[in-house]
Amino acid sequence: MWEEPSEALLKSCKDGDGRALEVLLVFVTPMVRRIAVKLAGRRNPHFDDLLQEGLISILGALPKYDSGRGKFTSFAFSCARNGMVSFLRKEKARRYVHGVLDRADEDPSIAWPTPALDEGLLEGLTVMEAAVLDAFLHTGSVSASAGLLGWPRKKADNALQRARRKLRVNLEGNRPDE
Repeated sequence: MWEEPSEALLKSCKDGDGRALEVLLVFVTPMVRRIAVKLAGRRNPHFDDLLQEGLISILGALPKYDSGRGKFTSFAFSCARNGMVSFLRKEKARRYVHGVLDRADEDPSIAWPTPALDEGLLEGLTVMEAAVLDAFLHTGSVSASAGLLGWPRKKADNALQRARRKLRVNLEGNRPDE
């Protein structure tokens, strides 16, 4: 589907030739743009970030490319898409965590100490773990949390246990030395 760059160009890029890297980036930009459009659409506020993430992923993985294992465009497509998907997942988790923190500041009925809930404490939680933690803090029970999220009780319980374990580790790491 996509035209392959020459072996000489790829070798020059691996050797660190700046001009060759520019040519390669111009060469792969249409493919990276198409991946970004399929993942998020042109009107997504992160569209430019996705383009940048895709190009950076290709450049970062370029030294690992082995022509004996397949076409460069297939390699570049996978690198760019994986980088973009990772970015979107991190952005979704970041927005969710900020949403949890913002609601905690606005809603006086939430009974947890706001100073303890900062991004450092919630760092490392997956979106699922953050969602079940938020639901548990709102409802007070695992069963009600599962119902609120539309999950089976076991799924909510397992995610909450993982979140508790990670929070415990984060809290122990944030304690001042005694």
